Amino acid sequence: MHIHIPDGVLPIWLWVAGYLMTAIFLAIVLPKLKKEEKKFPLVGMASAIVLLITSIPLGLPVHLNLMVLIGLIVGPSWSLVVSFIVNLILASFGHGGLTIVGLNTIVFWTQALLGILLFKILSKLIKNYFASAGLATFISLLFSFLLIVGIVFISTVDPGEFLHREGEMGHLEISLRTFIILSSPLALLGSLMESIIIGFGVQYIKKVKSELLA
Repeated sequence: MHIHIPDGVLPIWLWVAGYLMTAIFLAIVLPKLKKEEKKFPLVGMASAIVLLITSIPLGLPVHLNLMVLIGLIVGPSWSLVVSFIVNLILASFGHGGLTIVGLNTIVFWTQALLGILLFKILSKLIKNYFASAGLATFISLLFSFLLIVGIVFISTVDPGEFLHREGEMGHLEISLRTFIILSSPLALLGSLMESIIIGFGVQYIKKVKSELLA
């Protein structure tokens, strides 16, 4: 779940703020990651997986990204690096504009961070890795959807711009309320699909190679 709109739509102050936030967080975590050079290959593979999954068209304005699973594998700090790399590459391929890379990085990273936190809590309460990972993913994705709605709200841009699908839907002039009504079912469907996939993924990893789960 991420923002998929072309350049020239968001106000400058908003997408610049997204880049600034991303730059600040990267400046904080990167020095710490120098001690974890052994994770470079794993992070590269994780980035490739997210890039591939995010690029798969589902026939709906919804994309899976597996960021919660990636966060559980590479950890909170490295998941920020993965989020930035993936969104930068996607934007360079025309999957959204370059101006939204910063904001999308924050959206992806929020999913990973919240997913890690919730999984740690739920796995102790539920004692079932499929259920705890699935529920953590579902809540994280719904929160990221609310974050996107918040971005739509503060951008003062016509919400129809955020439903842009190159050549398919074009531009729709709609209200924020209509945007939420149209996008909520898709967000719920995408969140449910991804939650099930990640639930099975975490359950499998826990059985065969539990040390992968950071």
